[in-house]
Amino acid sequence: MKMISSNTERSLFQQAQDVVGSIMQRKVHLLTMFLFTIGSFFLSQAVLFDAAVPFLLPVWALAAMRYPKYMLPVFIGGISGSLFLGVGQSVIFILQLLLFSIVIRHPFTRKSVPLTVAGTVIFIQVFWQLIMYAGQPPLTVQVAIGFEAILALLMTVFLFLAFPQVDKLLYSPWRAEQLGAACIVAAMATTGMDRLIIGYISIPGLLLYTAILIAALAGGVLFSTTIAMLIAAITGMAELSFTGMMTVYGMTGFAAGAMKNFGKLGVATGGLFASVFFLLYDLTLPLDETHFATIGAATLLFLLIPSKRLASVRDVLVPEQQDHSEKRQQWLTRRLDEQLTDFQQFASFMSTMVNDQFPVQETRHIEYEQETPVACRSCFRFTKCWASEDDSMPNLLSEWESTYSATKKAARHRVEERIKYKCVRHTGLLEELEERGADRLLMGQLQHGRKMLALQLRDMSTHLENMMNEIKEDVTIYQPSEEELGRCLRAQDIDFFQIDILSEEKGAMRIVCSIPEKRSTFETDTTVAERLILPILEEMYQEPFQVEKAIMQQQPFAHLQLTFTSAVRFSMQYGVMSTAGSGSFYAGDAYEVFPIHDGLTAVLLSDGMGQDMNAYYESQKVIRLMRECLDRKMGPETAMHTLHYMMALNGLDDMYATLDLALVDLQDGRLWSWKAGSMSTYIKRGEDFLRVDSKAVPFGFLPSFTVEAKNEELKSGDIIVMMTDGMFNGDLSLELQEKSLYQTIERYGDLECDTLADRIMGEMERKFKTTADDRTVLVMKIDHIVPRWSSVKVRTPSLFRQKVVG
Repeated sequence: MKMISSNTERSLFQQAQDVVGSIMQRKVHLLTMFLFTIGSFFLSQAVLFDAAVPFLLPVWALAAMRYPKYMLPVFIGGISGSLFLGVGQSVIFILQLLLFSIVIRHPFTRKSVPLTVAGTVIFIQVFWQLIMYAGQPPLTVQVAIGFEAILALLMTVFLFLAFPQVDKLLYSPWRAEQLGAACIVAAMATTGMDRLIIGYISIPGLLLYTAILIAALAGGVLFSTTIAMLIAAITGMAELSFTGMMTVYGMTGFAAGAMKNFGKLGVATGGLFASVFFLLYDLTLPLDETHFATIGAATLLFLLIPSKRLASVRDVLVPEQQDHSEKRQQWLTRRLDEQLTDFQQFASFMSTMVNDQFPVQETRHIEYEQETPVACRSCFRFTKCWASEDDSMPNLLSEWESTYSATKKAARHRVEERIKYKCVRHTGLLEELEERGADRLLMGQLQHGRKMLALQLRDMSTHLENMMNEIKEDVTIYQPSEEELGRCLRAQDIDFFQIDILSEEKGAMRIVCSIPEKRSTFETDTTVAERLILPILEEMYQEPFQVEKAIMQQQPFAHLQLTFTSAVRFSMQYGVMSTAGSGSFYAGDAYEVFPIHDGLTAVLLSDGMGQDMNAYYESQKVIRLMRECLDRKMGPETAMHTLHYMMALNGLDDMYATLDLALVDLQDGRLWSWKAGSMSTYIKRGEDFLRVDSKAVPFGFLPSFTVEAKNEELKSGDIIVMMTDGMFNGDLSLELQEKSLYQTIERYGDLECDTLADRIMGEMERKFKTTADDRTVLVMKIDHIVPRWSSVKVRTPSLFRQKVVG
């Protein structure tokens, strides 16, 4: 029984928690509903000049045009309040609401809602009074109808000015005209509470005096005096007393605001002082027990309000204006810190890669006056050796120099044996050749190192230039990205209340924009985003955008949260087939495909020389280091030279690797290719075949190294094939093997990338016996993404296209 009781109590407690949580989640909705119900209840009872009751229809117009979800609370509160004035007044209100709901559907009447409200009031009142007075209403009634129409028109203007959308009402700074309109509306509402008295305390007076004290603490003398005079004017019109009490209200606001520097107690004392002073000064004013009891209750309520709440009210009513130069300095400091951090990481990475791992060695610059070795010039057989046409010494030395940097040592050893057989002083000659070869090798490495450092300095200079440009940017033209985008949206009359730019990286933009919920039934969640905001973003950032997602949020109020990201025009699929050479366990080929960002994909394909563990490690190291370079925002050309420098200094004379680097731009549709000793890249486009190739040598193969970038425009349906040299048989004609490759792609181009790569490898092995070396083929397919919106960009033709006739 205890267990059952405990479970029951826990379930009841959980239900209570769920109810409280649900209420807290919908607090903004519930508070807004309460505001409309209570406001319409009292405004429907507000009587001005003892004849005009003009305020329910403006509230109904506000709800119909801006808050359609709260029309029912307005109707319930308004009709309930009007019943205190009589059934006839309720009928008049119902007729006004019905007529307004009918005529406001037409575009002409929606252009000026206040005039439509005034016209509706006049039409219903004239119709009603003609019936009541048998077609002859007196002049006073006609004047009252005119006053009521004018007051309804003015009230509509004030309501639409004081109550914008919920997001702007709660989270945007209040403008002076909006605040004044809100005070007028609140004062009008209190006129409908004139009969609401609890004991000696007048509820409308309690609210009005509390508002004056809060205004005094928030804005000082000028603000509180203005609010007090507005309240006094409205109250005077309702009670037909335009002199005495207006002075009391005005002096209360002035005295309370003058004591702002003394805090809440000073403001309360100043507000009480004005009433005491006029009690002694003018005995004709209605300053009775009810007046002072109301002031005392308002003062107590003001003192009980927490200071934090009053501070938040002050921030909304009188927001602090921050200096633009201070805002710019704060933003610039953050940007400078980010740029410096990126530069420090880049410099540290370069230092670790080159200086720490491979210290620079000092070399001597040696110039040779003659090509003839010194050992030969002093030899008695010089003429015979160098003049002989059959296997002469110059030919042997030239052959030895060509084999000095070769991977295999057997060819050089054979030449050395021939030199020993011919030369009587071969020991000194070979030593001199070794020195000269080493000097040339070091000289080439030195020259390449200088070029590599120059490229690295260029990248560093780019970082510094970007940083300095931001520092030197003119203050007058500076605008943070959020403010600039907000200005563009406001220029197009697009309502929003928050913009967050999460990423401004080219090709990886991410922007979150919160806008009010949809206003019409024909709108979708992304109507405004796709038709209005997307063109602004594309023009501002000069790149395509898309709506990634649109979420309806209920907290803290109902609004639509739109997420915009950089649009990718093309999609890419790829497949890889790799096989080790016959009789080997480890393959020297390695590859990697990874996105640099959503619109740019890097493809790396490396072939380490040989078929053992060292070749495997070399290709894997090249792939890993190249990816690190690209991740560190190093330029591809700089990265290629840096890797060659590292491979040339790794101390292994017989180890080098090829690299095929391709950057696929999926936004603009372009292929950028850098090759170091790798095979050509083949592109099938319809019935045409294109080839992108290079004459650069592998990493570490020669002391000098050059690489050039080639690019090719991509189109939807393109098939890109990258491969290692093991796919072709070196003993057969290249044109014949390429023709077979084209035929295979043409025949099986409709298959998936993995299947197509397998077919290509199988056909090449079957026809040309390409099984002696490691083989890797990587196939990519490019397709066009067609969103619901489209942007057209003019592209220049490629300068590096080479059409291959198959």
